Amino acid sequence: MNAVQIRNTAVNGNLKALCRMMRVWKDHNSVPMTGALIDALAYQFIETWGYRDKSYAYHDYMARDFLKYLYVLDREKTYWRMPGSGSYVYKTGVFWLKALTDYNIAVEACNIQTDEKAAQRRAKWRSVFGTTFPI
Repeated sequence: MNAVQIRNTAVNGNLKALCRMMRVWKDHNSVPMTGALIDALAYQFIETWGYRDKSYAYHDYMARDFLKYLYVLDREKTYWRMPGSGSYVYKTGVFWLKALTDYNIAVEACNIQTDEKAAQRRAKWRSVFGTTFPI
C-alpha cells in the first residue's frame, strides 16, 4: 500500500483514480480481472504515461490509453507482481478483447471535442463505464 501511495502522490492522484475507473469498467463489462490485477497493471502503466501528473481533465485520455495498454500486454503472461510486496497476481481470464472493444469506443469519445456533440461523447463513455459515468 505504501508503494501505491508514493506513486499516487507522484502522479497527482491519478493512479488511484485510474484504479477506481477501471474497477467500474471491469464490473460494468464483467471483465475477468481481479481488482488486484488492475492495481498492479495500473501501477506499471502510469509510471511511463506521458500525462501522469496532469489534472482531472486528462482522465478520458488516461482511460483510453490504459485500455490500449491492456490490449497490447503479452497474452502469454500469466502473472504480474504487486507493487511493494512483490506478491503474484494471476490472470483469471481473457480481458484484452473487451479492452480492445472499449479502447476503440474511447478513441471515438476522445475525438469528439465539440459541445454540440457532448451527448454523443457521453453516450460512448457510458457504453464503456455504464450509468456511473456522469450525465
